[in-house]
Amino acid sequence: MADMNQTFLGVGYTRDRAGLPLEAVRVPVPRPAADEVLIRVAASSLNPLEYKLADLNFMGRTPPVVLGFDLAGVVAGLGRDVEGMAVGDEVAAMAGLNGDGGWAATGGDGGSYAVAPRFLTVRKPPSVSFRDAAALPMCFLSAFAGLYGAVQAGATVYVPGGGGGVGHLAVQMAARALDAGTVISSGGRPQSITLARQSGAHFVFDYRRDDIAAEIAELTHGRGVDLVFDATYNEQSFAATAKTVRRGGSWIVLGVGPGRTTRLAETHSPVDAILAGRGARHVNVNLLRYFSEPAMLDGEARGFLQRGMDLAMEWATKGLVVPHVSQTVDSTVEAISAGLRSLKEGGGALGKIAVIVDRDLAAGT
Repeated sequence: MADMNQTFLGVGYTRDRAGLPLEAVRVPVPRPAADEVLIRVAASSLNPLEYKLADLNFMGRTPPVVLGFDLAGVVAGLGRDVEGMAVGDEVAAMAGLNGDGGWAATGGDGGSYAVAPRFLTVRKPPSVSFRDAAALPMCFLSAFAGLYGAVQAGATVYVPGGGGGVGHLAVQMAARALDAGTVISSGGRPQSITLARQSGAHFVFDYRRDDIAAEIAELTHGRGVDLVFDATYNEQSFAATAKTVRRGGSWIVLGVGPGRTTRLAETHSPVDAILAGRGARHVNVNLLRYFSEPAMLDGEARGFLQRGMDLAMEWATKGLVVPHVSQTVDSTVEAISAGLRSLKEGGGALGKIAVIVDRDLAAGT
């Protein structure tokens, strides 16, 4: 067990709704609860959730808060009820939002710890690097919760934004792991279109110039797609993708969904009317409660997410779902703030941005 009297310098915010840029925050090394794993962090990655927390603190945390919820590293301590793991194991994990994350403001020189629930912690295979393992948890689980059990073999699936952090993993998952028959995607830049195609999409359209609904209608002989998985957080995209679903199909959205994309105001959205006219299902996948209130989850929910973490490592090992890391940054306030600003402004980041928290540990030295 790490010395519980230690502190480390993390990256986060010290004031409610502080926004970007982030700050250096000194916090104690956390003590794992009975069902938690303490992890010495080697690497992490950036997610839109982190800048949204800094902007809004919508989880109601009392600052200071350290961010960085995707984790890969080495087990440093175990709660009393944790089984099947030992100190020194190499793991990937997803920290709960009711605790601190694992970013350190030390430029890759180490010294960062975070705790994660046991059911969101899995052994990292030797063939998967700490960097790649840390690029998977949040985005993989988001795609997994939307697609696993929903994609039938041979189905036609549309994933807009196939060059994004969630989108490129969702395309791979549908095309390579879940045996979809046809996977369609879209992007607004040549690089994102290329990544969606490299991820396994059979058809990729440019949403800036193509009439995607018309293209999909032609591809499907007027039928539409069996399933849409929309993780774009964009109202214009929601309305457009809803028009591509077949009669009786499924429109699955990540997050709070149509009309509530800003969390600050609710607006009218035509999506439900479009789907109702097609007799299509509207399904929201919202993972915040999984990460923020892990104690409230029942055994089935915990088992589902544990299965997702297990498959993230298994499919990465097999080359079925592999994160595209377009940029790797040192764990500093400046580099992380710049990366999050790129995600917030849109169009700048391709795939995932990884963070090296402990250079020696990530390199296996």
